[in-house]
Amino acid sequence: MQASDPQFMFRFDRPRESQGRMMHDIYSALSQRRSIFINAPTGVGKTDASISSCLKYAMENGKQVFFLTPKNSQHRIAVEVLCGLRKKFGLGITYVDMVGKRNMCVNPDVNMREGEAFYMSCEKLIKGAGCRFYENSKEAQKPQEELYEAAMAGHNALFRESFDEGVCAYEISARIARESNFIIADYAHVLNPVVMKSFMRKIGHAMSDSVVIWDEAHNIMNTASSYMNMSLTANAIKRAQAELASIQHPMDLGYLLYMLDSLSESKIRGSAMGEAFVENSDIPQEVSADADKLCGQLDKAAMEYINNKGAKRSALMHISRFIRLLSSHSDSDVIIVSRQPMGIRLSISCLYPAAALAGIREAYANVFMSGTMLPIEMHKQMLGFKDALHASYPSPFPRDNRLCLLDRGVSTKYSQRTAMQYKAIADRIGAVRDNVHGNVAVFFPSFGVLNATRRHMRYPVKFAQAADMRSYQTEQMIREFKAGEDNLLFAVMGGSLSEGIDYANNVIKGIIIVGIPLERPNLELRAKIDYFDRKFNGKGNEYAYLVPGVVKAAQAAGRAIRGETDRAFILFMDMRYAWSAYKCIISDFMAIDETQDYLSKISGFMKAERASARAARSMQIE
Repeated sequence: MQASDPQFMFRFDRPRESQGRMMHDIYSALSQRRSIFINAPTGVGKTDASISSCLKYAMENGKQVFFLTPKNSQHRIAVEVLCGLRKKFGLGITYVDMVGKRNMCVNPDVNMREGEAFYMSCEKLIKGAGCRFYENSKEAQKPQEELYEAAMAGHNALFRESFDEGVCAYEISARIARESNFIIADYAHVLNPVVMKSFMRKIGHAMSDSVVIWDEAHNIMNTASSYMNMSLTANAIKRAQAELASIQHPMDLGYLLYMLDSLSESKIRGSAMGEAFVENSDIPQEVSADADKLCGQLDKAAMEYINNKGAKRSALMHISRFIRLLSSHSDSDVIIVSRQPMGIRLSISCLYPAAALAGIREAYANVFMSGTMLPIEMHKQMLGFKDALHASYPSPFPRDNRLCLLDRGVSTKYSQRTAMQYKAIADRIGAVRDNVHGNVAVFFPSFGVLNATRRHMRYPVKFAQAADMRSYQTEQMIREFKAGEDNLLFAVMGGSLSEGIDYANNVIKGIIIVGIPLERPNLELRAKIDYFDRKFNGKGNEYAYLVPGVVKAAQAAGRAIRGETDRAFILFMDMRYAWSAYKCIISDFMAIDETQDYLSKISGFMKAERASARAARSMQIE
């Protein structure tokens, strides 16, 4: 079959024009064993197109496909696509939806433990044959048909079925993955170098034989860096010392407190900035000399504390991880000591995740796709795929269905964040609410700005994202928000509610983008800009600061128009969107009408929307 004219399996009657082009472009790239970067706005149907083309190529050439997402909540649509293909074409493919081991653990004795405490507890139970779920999984040489079906219905379904059957959901999913053509997983399974090695060994696959689809690929750099970031505070050390005292352990961590105090005294005393870079020579010998031995002692004491006290987590384990990272950091990391409201903090920040990106390049080929993959050359350069192919597709939706406006009267610039400014923003949101019948989502640059604005609202905000929300709480809140007709949603840009969530059926009539979610100016940002300047020919400010912030705003703005008949307004509420530095970036995604009387425009747009809806209903009745 010619690579230029393959016959794709597609779960719907026929693909949209851009969707069909995307499938051909991906298949052609894979046929050349080349990676491809794809910018495809909402509505193109990226998930269906990428899965159909990659699955066809993989089945023809004996490859596996990984579909990776930055958040668990984004697995669902991939499961739906594969389920649809399997039913429509009677495909004999096996696929599995995998999340982290802790999220799949059905053992109530350990599944409430967090972080490293969970993984070490799990490992100890398995080695000592103390987990009945794991032992039952070993005895079941081949998973039952019900478990296969549950695995292909999604990780939550497999969790429930595994609990009922008394087996380990993670072991079952890994066993099914060994014989699967297609694996849905998280970024961490590949971007975290330690996790990737153990994960690939566990499922018996090799990256060199795998095609990897990266959903929301604009998140790769930040997500990969986050796996290599950590901080240590005096409070954490004191909690760890209290844990030692509770089990009567003789270890003394006083020298770590002394280290923080000494660094504070020598580096930031008298500094207005309240933070400073730390060099390797500034780290005491007690910490850097024999890190492995010290961490081994900390881990052993941590497990003793967890087991004796029934704790969910241990500060000792956190300190152990920090010391390991501190002793092995690379030239692309920076160490910073800073004075915070809660005390002194020592942090390690990854500026460029070279080790994680090396793992990506092991793949047979990659499909990097996003609705905000612009500028494409920037992403190719940053991920190290200068010779990759690339493609961009137009939005399939009528331009008249989206009204983009600007409010220049306020700003969330750090120097202007005052109570008066928050009240002005709240008043403007209220004025928009007065002119709209339908659900409105408001996205903020941070939880701080969200909460400060919410206090001044005259409308009740029943649906507001919180920093400590669990995934099930978020899902429940979104279900309730979608079920109403005049609800107001407050959420943050860059969070789970502004990316990946599908607000289908025109459930949102308007979106307000409050501010620009730029990184807070600090030493870490300065170091990243300098590093990117050196690595990417003077592009530091653009690559590290401006583009990431505006892209988060564009992602949030794209939540409203999800279908061909959807109509919604988008109001950018910050004067900086009219500045050339930001305007030239946002214009890659959408054109903003800078008319000052935006309320009249919104009112007129909503009247036209209601008239259009009435006409559509009349046609359905006829």
